[in-house]
Amino acid sequence: MKASNTALAIVVSLQVHSSWQALPLGAGCIASALRADAALSGRCEVVLLDLSLEQDDFIAADTDARARLVVDRVRSLSSGRHCFVAFSVYVWNRTIFERSATILRQEIPEAVICAGGPEITALAAGSPTAFEYLVLGEGESSTRALLRSWLDGTLVKPLRNSGIRSPAEPLAELPSPWLDGTLDNTEAVLLHRGALWELSRGCPYSCSYCYESKGDKKVRTYPLERLESELEYFMKKGIERVFVLDPTYNANKKRALEILKLIKQKALNIHFNFEVRAELLDRELVAAFSEIPCSLQIGLQSSNPQALAAVGRPSDLKQFSKKIALLNESGVVFGLDVMYGLPCDTLATFRDSLDYALSLYPNNLELFRLSVLPGTALYEDAARLSLVFNPEPPYQVVSLPAFSAEDLARAEALARACDIFYTQGRAVTWFLSALAPLKQRPSRFLTEFDRFLQDRKKYPRNGVVLSHQEAEDLQLAFLDQAYHQKKIAHLLPALYDIVRFNGALTRALAEGEESTLDLSYHGEDLLGPESMDVVWFTENACMEHCTVRVFPTADGPDFEIL
Repeated sequence: MKASNTALAIVVSLQVHSSWQALPLGAGCIASALRADAALSGRCEVVLLDLSLEQDDFIAADTDARARLVVDRVRSLSSGRHCFVAFSVYVWNRTIFERSATILRQEIPEAVICAGGPEITALAAGSPTAFEYLVLGEGESSTRALLRSWLDGTLVKPLRNSGIRSPAEPLAELPSPWLDGTLDNTEAVLLHRGALWELSRGCPYSCSYCYESKGDKKVRTYPLERLESELEYFMKKGIERVFVLDPTYNANKKRALEILKLIKQKALNIHFNFEVRAELLDRELVAAFSEIPCSLQIGLQSSNPQALAAVGRPSDLKQFSKKIALLNESGVVFGLDVMYGLPCDTLATFRDSLDYALSLYPNNLELFRLSVLPGTALYEDAARLSLVFNPEPPYQVVSLPAFSAEDLARAEALARACDIFYTQGRAVTWFLSALAPLKQRPSRFLTEFDRFLQDRKKYPRNGVVLSHQEAEDLQLAFLDQAYHQKKIAHLLPALYDIVRFNGALTRALAEGEESTLDLSYHGEDLLGPESMDVVWFTENACMEHCTVRVFPTADGPDFEIL
């Protein structure tokens, strides 16, 4: 049946979080492409439906209830019009959208239901029959063609068995969902002043756990003219934080420097997050990063050479350390990613990886259990590698030959403890200094911190992020216990001051919070390099009561002695 002029196309996105990074960029690109298609103009309204699992009515609901909520939103928008519904399917929303599609087919049988996104492309023929049409690959061209066919009345029978595969899109010809206003009213923009900025598609590397592992290794880039216009848009819109979507930003050094120059010229009021390869850093690039507000996220994944080789990501750790040292020398903020459960991995090698990563002074450490994603080379090789994993999203590894389910649970507990103490606790400046008098490796210290949290039932509920002050209170309580057990409690006054003073400075920077602290040592002494040797500082610094006011300024945190 040919759709009427009142037709409606709804592109549905469901994010896992409500945050500045949880922005429906993939769905936005599809909606933008549909709106820009002259053949569709005036014949079909296009709506982007932006939902989040952290919205009030979704939080406590189970899968069926969440699916019902999605359907209710679609029905509310459709108001009886002929309806084309396109679901943007990811690991975290697949089961909800499957159920939503099933309900829609029952309640609005005349609606056309299609699905695209990483989960659909990965599963292809194995995708559930709840979705009538499958769009594989990047999606803009195929979704346009599908919608045109529906409006023209020439739509053929559902292609569930094979799907419609989009070609690699000509990026220079695609409309920008930022510049055409498609993403203006999303929660990430309106509430969190954040944006995702896509610079390229494709990756030159072959990490077997990644969707790109089976790609053609070609990187396609958006024109610099478009990127410059998007930067100007971000500034005009009051965007405060941008996550750069380019899996290896510095793979092309010349282009990386050109974009950093653009940012320096046009967007110094925005903080940018980049994903980079450490081995491709050099002094020129690091200097350019240091001239703009930014942080870098770097995939270490493991310090185990066998594990890295098994997933097609070999790394020279000596070279890696040297490159990270360039960042520390220049004061560039960076974080590291580490996976556990890789082939050839064990609990012991994961602990080694954690110790190595923390020795590099990352500002944050992201620790993940390996997910064996359908559509990746690792998925196809899982049986040979004896990887046992959950067949349902998020496809996490359950066990492997030298890494039992019990050991994986221990690794997960260690990762959680590290996140609370180190990352949420913002411990980078003093963490290794605090461990030195205890003569403990970080992994051992954090294992004991995990026991401390378990014994006192101090673990936050799953998914709950502590405030920094809450994390700091746990840090101080555990350090007090550890130092007393080692009979070095005389070092605690200096350590308390170091932790609390640095914590107040980070809160002034991150939250704009003002604090007043009563300290045992002078504030100037606590910020000197000597304070990083707690034993030497205790033996040589002069104790004196000091009241300090810490406060935010336009140039960063500052303090005054009262």
